[in-house]
Amino acid sequence: MKHYDIIVVGGGPIGSTYAYKMAKLGYDVVIYDKKSKIGQPLQCAGLVSTHIEETKNLPHEFISNRIKGAYLSSPNNTTIKVTKNSDAAYVLDRINYDDYLLNRAIESGVEVKLNSKVNDVNLKNTTITTSNETASSSIIAVASGPNSPTSAKMNNNQKDQYFTAIQYTVEKTNHELNFLNVGLNESILPGFLWKIPVTENTQRVGLFTNGNYKEADKILTNYLSKDSKIIKKHFGHIPKFNHKKNIVYNNTILLGDCASQVKPTTGGGLIVGFNCTEIAKTYSNKVFEKEDNSYLKEYEKEYYKKYGSEFRAQNNVQNIMTDMTTDDFDYMFQQLKEYHVDQVISEYGDMDTQIPLLKQLVKTGLLFKLVPKIGIRRLRNIWKSR
Repeated sequence: MKHYDIIVVGGGPIGSTYAYKMAKLGYDVVIYDKKSKIGQPLQCAGLVSTHIEETKNLPHEFISNRIKGAYLSSPNNTTIKVTKNSDAAYVLDRINYDDYLLNRAIESGVEVKLNSKVNDVNLKNTTITTSNETASSSIIAVASGPNSPTSAKMNNNQKDQYFTAIQYTVEKTNHELNFLNVGLNESILPGFLWKIPVTENTQRVGLFTNGNYKEADKILTNYLSKDSKIIKKHFGHIPKFNHKKNIVYNNTILLGDCASQVKPTTGGGLIVGFNCTEIAKTYSNKVFEKEDNSYLKEYEKEYYKKYGSEFRAQNNVQNIMTDMTTDDFDYMFQQLKEYHVDQVISEYGDMDTQIPLLKQLVKTGLLFKLVPKIGIRRLRNIWKSR
């Protein structure tokens, strides 16, 4: 049985980035992944805020498009336009970007075993088993996405929950290249619909919902423009954030989607995941330096310290949205438009952190214009996480 310093289960962007960082520190790292080709099929919207620049993890050659704003539409098509003076988000070529991240890990000395499904992670002995071999390590990092058996083992008193996500890549002309569209539909709350321009001739059109695939497919088909031609269909799951989830057990840690390290309101996890690899790198290194695996618990603590309050607040916003009706949203959008809240959203809105915007809406009194439909009690519930 071969022994490594670190075994990484999952060669997606988060697993590859953690492996790369640990290999750069001089550790013997291996990645196991069940796929034969990393990044395929596409399973995300590929939209990230420009905060990804802070991770220093994105060569600009993988940016397909730059987004400056969005059209937000209520169920009755009352629309608010929000815009930034500079780029607010990037649309990524995720297939080639994911491939780049894996090859960067390989070039740093990481051994990669594709077509190698990990059938079991032994949490007590820090070993993994595939159909062909068993390997051991000092640390196992599981970054295998949603539906992780290891996550279930580490949280046997909890059940992971997910949104259904579906997206079409479509041919579409005559769309604004630098603006995305976000639509609300009562039947998919707290999820939403999106149209993301990728090139002058292509869009990614998708949604996430608590409903099933059949319902989602029907809603999404109706959301398509008449001149859109479907090129590909993609389907997957988005994990729901769980602030009670254990992401460390003995010498095994969870990273990325299997750790539910995703923004509740948008389902995005790339930037969060990259930031968590940096936290995990710091404390994994200390495990080796101090010969003390208790440092892995510091990774869990720091993650929840960094994101816990923000994500719980976003969860509470989702809970409010789930209780709202079509009439509620139409009323809300009319109020937002009447009081020019689009200007406030344009200035304070951020894809990654919603608390600054919420605070500004409270400070200016604009949030309470929504009270007749939302209610004081439900508005106050946003801040329970604080």
